[in-house]
Amino acid sequence: MNFVFRPHGRFKVWTEGQLLLTEVTGPWNRELIDYWAQQALDLVTEFSAERPYVAITTVFESILCPADAIERIAQVVQHSRTHLPCLANVIVAAKDVDGRDIVKRTYQGIGLEPIFEDFDSAKSWAERIIKEQQTVWSDS
Repeated sequence: MNFVFRPHGRFKVWTEGQLLLTEVTGPWNRELIDYWAQQALDLVTEFSAERPYVAITTVFESILCPADAIERIAQVVQHSRTHLPCLANVIVAAKDVDGRDIVKRTYQGIGLEPIFEDFDSAKSWAERIIKEQQTVWSDS
């Protein structure tokens, strides 16, 4: 993949059960989002309408990024809703993550909600959403 700028920030992405998990340390740029999206797309092929997933992204240090990175995140979230079996995209950002309160409304506006302060709360919420969907699927 050719980038105009090198990716800024660091991330790790993997799956666990029906969760797509990402840990990202910011700030980051659009190039990092593009690189992450390519790797995440390879991982989500194991999910299906019968086995959907929830994406949980845990942010460390800073949640700040330029506007073009936010636009790319919005595109990825929209794609996950319309073309992938993704039930939700949520963010975990502790209160000490730089910029959390500044971008919270923006992130919620592009479909990254709810925003959790700790991973365990996000995971419990995601597992409940997955279980509810499986109940709906089995009742059909």
